Amino acid sequence: MRRARSGNLTALLVVVSALEFIINRLAGRLFFPRPALSSSGSGSTAIHAISWVGSWLFQLTALLAFAVLVAAFTGLFRRGELYPRSMRFAAMVVAVVFTFLVGWAVFTGGIPLRAFAGAQGCSGFLALLTAIAFMATGAPLRLKAGIVTLALPGTLHGFGYVASRLVGAGSGVLGTIFGTLAPGGPPLLEAGAIAVLLAGLLAPLLLPPRPVHERRWHVPLAIATALTGLFVFALVWRFDVIQASALYGLRLELPPLTTVAGLAHVLAFFGWTFATIELIADRGGIRLAGYGMVLLALGGYEQASPVELCLSVLGLVAVAVGELRALPYADRDVPRIGDAEWRGFVGRLAAGVGDGTGPDGTRPEAVVVAEGELEVSRIQTHRRGQPVTIKLKRKRGTPVELDASYGNAGHAAADASIERHRRWLERNPDQKLRLPRTKTGDTSFDQKFSVHGTAPLADTEMRRRLERQQGDGVLTIWRGSAARYQLSHPSSDVPAVFIGQVDGSAPVQSIVDIVDMLADLVDASMPAAS
Repeated sequence: MRRARSGNLTALLVVVSALEFIINRLAGRLFFPRPALSSSGSGSTAIHAISWVGSWLFQLTALLAFAVLVAAFTGLFRRGELYPRSMRFAAMVVAVVFTFLVGWAVFTGGIPLRAFAGAQGCSGFLALLTAIAFMATGAPLRLKAGIVTLALPGTLHGFGYVASRLVGAGSGVLGTIFGTLAPGGPPLLEAGAIAVLLAGLLAPLLLPPRPVHERRWHVPLAIATALTGLFVFALVWRFDVIQASALYGLRLELPPLTTVAGLAHVLAFFGWTFATIELIADRGGIRLAGYGMVLLALGGYEQASPVELCLSVLGLVAVAVGELRALPYADRDVPRIGDAEWRGFVGRLAAGVGDGTGPDGTRPEAVVVAEGELEVSRIQTHRRGQPVTIKLKRKRGTPVELDASYGNAGHAAADASIERHRRWLERNPDQKLRLPRTKTGDTSFDQKFSVHGTAPLADTEMRRRLERQQGDGVLTIWRGSAARYQLSHPSSDVPAVFIGQVDGSAPVQSIVDIVDMLADLVDASMPAAS
């Protein structure tokens, strides 16, 4: 629950800061500047409203960004997420100083130039520490390269900004050192601007955590292509307006489209837009990474205020944390099933389990409900005249749980349970039936399975069948009325769907066989007729 609230707060910051960018930075400063308020005219009321709303949005963005900054770093350090223990203290010190400087600016309405230079230096260190921390994770090399390319502009700009302010600072030996470092400022700033273009160009290749065949790139590609086309059209039609908008809004000076640098900016715009839309269109940590991309863009490169600096830092941290939480998607060894294939399988399973023996007019029902990264598929039908309920859970495209029941147990207590010894030992005592263990007399079977209560296992063929189909699931039996099979820790000997196979009839039949086994156990447990 904590992560969900954090993600919602980040999404709110994205929306508010985007409105601030449009109304305050562009409309309020470029198209309807405040000096126009002194002139009379029909548009003065609208201009005054835009100015007031823009100022209010800036204050709201500042407060919200500060709140998210405090919550983000507090949560990261408390959970030990992203920053390893070896560098956590250094990251904590820099984050505290940076947060203090941002809070100073937010709550006093201004900050001295030296303090702002300190905030720039802290942002550079935070970008560097974030990149190093992510490099120390078990993420694939491609994702590590993506985070490094995003952190590089902030690192270079932060250090370059501080170095360029060292001219004339200090005296004696300190002044000599500062004078030696100062000439390195402008080259670092220029290198950072080039790094921004590189990050945009490489973003679609490096940032999406899913393998290529699992990426949902078609719609984001179409939207990014359309937006890039509009961007090029605007550059050709009114280059002066677009250049001024980029300068006022993002602190970027766009070169003419006819130059190599201009073409590079267009390609970087396309790459950044493509990657951002693809990430936001996904779920969980991947979406958080998309929010981070938006915040990085809204923060701009040459930040003019601590608020914009805060947006850039939050953006980079959001991308890094989002990619870290999405690492399971990058694991190629985990079987995953696409949404269309999964829904087709659920439909075929509902038709395969049902045999038309339910009440007249009753048809199989299949419902798929998604909640974040978890998806629950529920099937209700009839087989052999008895109700059958099947619940399948899928997380990040991977089946993780099967719950199949046959018959209707009502509120009666279960009469028996059957499961493998290791599964019995792993389970919480509160989840176990409080019934004595019984043995079947079959040494091979008793060595593998724990049977508690009275189970209908006198038949040798039934025991062999259980050995083939039980797997790591837990069988619960209500004599003569119902049976239930629960598989929540799939490892080996599982239905085909748990290893990623949904095509053909075999995956459906493997679950149908489990339901038939439940039905046979219920029939075998019927009390003998007097």
